[in-house]
Amino acid sequence: MPSSHPSPWPSEGQEAISREELRTRLDDASLALVNVLPAATFADGHIPGSVNLPLAELRQRARAALPNLEQEIAVYCGSFT
Repeated sequence: MPSSHPSPWPSEGQEAISREELRTRLDDASLALVNVLPAATFADGHIPGSVNLPLAELRQRARAALPNLEQEIAVYCGSFT
């Protein structure tokens, strides 16, 4: 049975970026940073400027939470330590 969640691994048209590259782009307006952990975990700590879009809500909320279709999107699900 297929999973109801998107794959965490890059697929065609997507690519992984390194932690170092992400650090250099934190202030880049052309990049939307999305945290896919539950809201309570996001509230405990997240990368400043990131948007919380829990994986379970991703399909329903993505368009409203990420209205700029020109932005690249970086998705993360852990701390930035």
